[in-house]
Parts: sequence; C-alpha cells; structure tokens
Amino acid sequence: MNTQVTAVIVTYNRLALLKESIAAVLAQTYAVTKLLVINNHSTDETQAYLATLDDPRLQVFNLSENLGGAGGFTLGLQRSFNETPSDLVWLMDDDTIPETDTLLELVKAAQQLNGQFSFLSSNIRLLDGRPNNVPETTKNWSAKSAAGLIQLQSGSFVSLLVARSAVMAVGLSIPEFFIWFDDIEFTRRLSRYAPAYMVLAANVLHKTKGGREPDILTDSPQRLPLYFYYFRNKYYLERVTAGRKGAFKESYRNFGKLLHVLFGKQPQRFRKARIILRGWHAGKQFRPKIRRIKVE
Repeated sequence: MNTQVTAVIVTYNRLALLKESIAAVLAQTYAVTKLLVINNHSTDETQAYLATLDDPRLQVFNLSENLGGAGGFTLGLQRSFNETPSDLVWLMDDDTIPETDTLLELVKAAQQLNGQFSFLSSNIRLLDGRPNNVPETTKNWSAKSAAGLIQLQSGSFVSLLVARSAVMAVGLSIPEFFIWFDDIEFTRRLSRYAPAYMVLAANVLHKTKGGREPDILTDSPQRLPLYFYYFRNKYYLERVTAGRKGAFKESYRNFGKLLHVLFGKQPQRFRKARIILRGWHAGKQFRPKIRRIKVE
C-alpha cells in the first residue's frame, strides 16, 4: 500500500481527550503522512501542550478565534489539500480514539473500491459498546454488506475518510454552520456525487458524554445559546434536501418542540422559546455559499 493519508483533528478545550486522540492517530499501523491539528482558540493548556510535540508529521494551526467544529473542519480540508500530497483526508473530532488498525481498514476498503467512493465512515462506538452517530444508509445498503461495507447517504465528522476528487467536485463543508449538521450536509453532497460506505472493521471509540441527540429540553443552561445553530441548520438542511416537503416537516417538528417548551413546565421556557423561534426563522433565510478548494 502506498496511499498517502492526511489526518485532521479539530479541538476545543478538551486537552485530555486530545492527547489520547493524537497518540492513537500517530500510533496507527498504517502511518499517516501528516496530522493537522486545528486548535479552535482553546482557552485551556492546549496550545502549550501542542508546542511540546516534535513528531515531524504534526502540523498545528492555533486559531485566533473559535470557528466552531464546522469552521475547523472546513479549514482542515482546505489546508490538507493545499499543503500535503494526500488524496485522502481522515477527519475526526478530538474525542475520537481510533483502534491501532482503523486507518489500515479504511485504506484497505478504499483500495478494494478502486477509489470509486466519496467518503468512508468508521464504525463508531461508545464506551459501553453501543453504536453512536449512526449514519443514514441508502435503500440498498445491504448490497455490499458481505464485503464489510454498508452504503451510506451521510456520515459524521467523528471519523471520516474523504476523497480529494469528491471534495474538488462538490466543494468544502460549510463553515457558517458553526456547530451541528455541518457533517450531514457535507456528506449528503458527497454521497450524491459518488457512493459512500461505512467500513465495519474500522472501529473508533467516541468518548462523548452520554451519546444522546442534543435536546434543548434537557441540555445545560450554558449550552442553550448553541441551539440557535441547531434549529437554523436543521431547517436549512431539510429545506435544501427535500424542498417544501422537508421545510414543512421541520416546521411541524419545531412547532411541537415550541409547545413542549411553553407548556411542559420547562425551566427558562421563554428563553428556550426565543432560541427556537430565532433559529427557525434564520433557517428560512439562511443561504450560505459553498466554497471550492483554493489551489495554492
């Protein structure tokens, strides 16, 4: 095998997890050509720690502002294609801990497919072994399951191997999403261009808290402002994917959530209601431009 792979980790204020993730990536049995760490203006000791690392494969980008996961992955994709010769980029969150042979299994699948794919997803599990960030499958998902592959419509930035040719064709992820659904939007675009698959043997551990779908009803007060992006991005995603039918379904869901907030004895119910309404309205107006890779 001589396929070159650049890995990208996006991090923000999770140094203990980042240390594990970096160590796991650099210890892969199939070695990465380059590892780019996008430090999203962390306010902990992340920058100081990264300055102590001397692996020649490592390249650090310390950002002057927090671009969110969406902005971090967009930057990581752009820099990967500009600064490395790799045709494949392995994207992951800082709480992703791959097994030692995860990249080997992804590259084996890529070669098995003769490069005829847009992205490959890992098999993502929580600490207790439950599946996590389960991707959308295609209707004929079982066609290649005997070969250890399941065909997908979308995937997650928890661990995603992306082909340069596909990104050149469909453009980068959308940084304005900031958080939530940026990976779904991006991978849906990719899978419409070329087939995409989950590689069952490419296991990663996702050390996320709880592993549940974000919910404004139960999340902590500190995270409530982020839900503006949740409702805006989700409405936009369904609108561009399914047109008026998608917009109507998402409006129905948002209206139900709004009623639950207002009449379900929710703490900070008026604050939550305003966030839902602001995000919902913004989703109707949201029309971000899809950027192409700038070849330098």
